Formats: sequence, structure tokens, C-alpha cells
Amino acid sequence: MINIFENNNTDGNSYLLNSIGDITFTLSLISLIIFVWLAIRSKSIKSFQFQISIFIAVYILGQIIENNRIPVFSSLPPDIGQQIHVGSAIFFTIMIWIRFYNAEKRGKKMIESDIDDYNDNINGNKKTKGSNNN
Repeated sequence: MINIFENNNTDGNSYLLNSIGDITFTLSLISLIIFVWLAIRSKSIKSFQFQISIFIAVYILGQIIENNRIPVFSSLPPDIGQQIHVGSAIFFTIMIWIRFYNAEKRGKKMIESDIDDYNDNINGNKKTKGSNNN
């Protein structure tokens, strides 16, 4: 019986996997730098841009640690990358929940879109640009 998972040429495949791992690591570092820069550039800690940038940066940091490509991180416990992923998911959940709670408390919409403007225009609640009927 032929096993499709049998690997006779381990040298070529291991080089390919290592090079793909290096590319993934490099792209992760680039995206980490971009999202940290976006968080720093954000105007306020309360802005959604800052909060989502921090979430993504922490998540990417967990991924970099989990891949274990940097020798400094090899001294950390083996599950710390996964724990950082869980921590960033908890942060994201709490962030969205607090934003939703504050929007509900104030009676505002979480997301305003062109569809809402279109529906208001159809229903006769015409808004002009620059006026705010909230």
C-alpha cells in the first residue's frame, strides 16, 4: 500500500518548510511593527483604532513567541504563546463588550454606515451632509 504521507526526500521538504517559516516570521514582524506604529499614531486610548491595533499587536506577539524563532523567547514556558493568544482574545471580547455597553447606554449605534443613511432617506428622514440628527 502506498502511503501518501511517506517522505523520501526529507532534505528538500525541510528546507522548504524552514524557508516558509522564515517568511512567515518576517511577515509577522513587519505586521507587528505596523500595528504598534498605528497604535502609537492613534489620537486617543479610547479610539477603536488604538484598541484594535493593540489587540492585533499582542496577538501577533503571541504568534511570534509560539513559533519560537527568537532565542530569547526559548527560555519562556512552552505554552506562553498560546496563553498570550487567549489573553488577547479575552481583551478583544472585553473591549467590544464595553464599547457595546457604552453605545447602548448612550443610545448610539456602534457602527454607522451608508446603509443607515440610505434607509433614512427612503423613510423620509433626510439628512444633509454636515448635519447630525442623532
